[in-house]
This record gives sequence, C-alpha cells and structure tokens, in this order.
Amino acid sequence: MMKSIKNWVLILVGCLGVQAASAQMRSPLSVNIDYSIAQPLGSVKDYSNKTSFRGWKAGVQYMLNDQFSVGARVGFQDYYEKLPRAVYSSKGSDISAVQSRTLQTIPIQATAHYQFTKPSSAVIPYAGVGVGVANMNYEKYYGEFVDSNNSWQFMVSPEVGINIPFGKASPVLFNASVQYNYAPYKFAEINNFSAVQGNIGVRVHLH
Repeated sequence: MMKSIKNWVLILVGCLGVQAASAQMRSPLSVNIDYSIAQPLGSVKDYSNKTSFRGWKAGVQYMLNDQFSVGARVGFQDYYEKLPRAVYSSKGSDISAVQSRTLQTIPIQATAHYQFTKPSSAVIPYAGVGVGVANMNYEKYYGEFVDSNNSWQFMVSPEVGINIPFGKASPVLFNASVQYNYAPYKFAEINNFSAVQGNIGVRVHLH
C-alpha cells in the first residue's frame, strides 16, 4: 500500500515538474527587432510608386499565458521616388525642376498578439494588431523648393506571422510577418495612407 502511494506521489511530482518546465520554457518578457519592406497602396502609390526598402520596427511583448501577449512597438519607413526634370505647377507658378518625393512614417503602437500553438511547437503561427499613432512627414522637392507637411495621425496595423524557435526551448526565435498599415492621413495627393509591410527578424525572450 505504501509503495503504491509512493509511486502515485512520484508520478504527480513528475507531472507537476513537466508542467513547470513547460511554463518556464521561455521568459514571458521578450523583445523583437525586424527589417521591414513596404509596398504603398492607393493614393500613396500614386505619390510614390516605389517599394520602400528603408524600414525597421522594434518592440517588447509580455506573455499573459502560453498564447496571448500584449506589448508596444515603434517603427520607421521611408517612401521615396525621384521624377525626371519637367515643368511642374506649384503655388501658382510653373517650375522646371527634378522632383523628389518622400513620405516618412514613424508609428508608435500598443500591440496584442495571439499564438495559435503552444510555445513548445516547432513553428508558432500568430495573429495580432497594433493600434496607436504615427508621425507622417511629407516632403516634395522641386529642386531647392519644397512643399512639406508634418502631423500625427491615428494608425491601425493588423498582422499575421510565424515564430520559429532555434531549438525547442531556445529563447531566440526567427520572426516573419506581414501587416497592413492604415492611417486617415490627407495632404496634397494623399487622401488616405495605406501600405502592406513585410517584416523579418528575431524575437528574444529575456531571462
């Protein structure tokens, strides 16, 4: 009888140990940094038709449980296009110039993410959303002359992606995601800001 009780106690302790190890597989606090590429859409594409390869984003997340996390992030993206010399109308006069167009965005957002699998999975797909504000810096150069506008706008960014651990219990994970950015920004040719953004980088759980 005592031997049977002892065996059950050992099994229970073993199960609790496995659960504790699983819960402690990675620290709940993590940071991530990604390189970003973005494709403008709509009126932003009409203003600057080039894909932007000048971008990044970084953030911090806290896991509330095995699948749900909250956090914050900041980013940067620079949209740029240079047009050949032509005669342009600006502020009531005609200017012969090479035109350069830029739009820089700096989003600051609160985030929430949901992981569709457990932390022990080899591939961890997730979905999330970022909500906050973005600094929009518009500059259109006609040679040495410039039309400019700088303002803060509401921005929302739904996102889907995957994390791939470098080993089952590794605190370092490869990250890849795609997000859609929208802001009700209106100035000159732009009547709303929208872009699709791809991100690739790493996520590191801090001990």
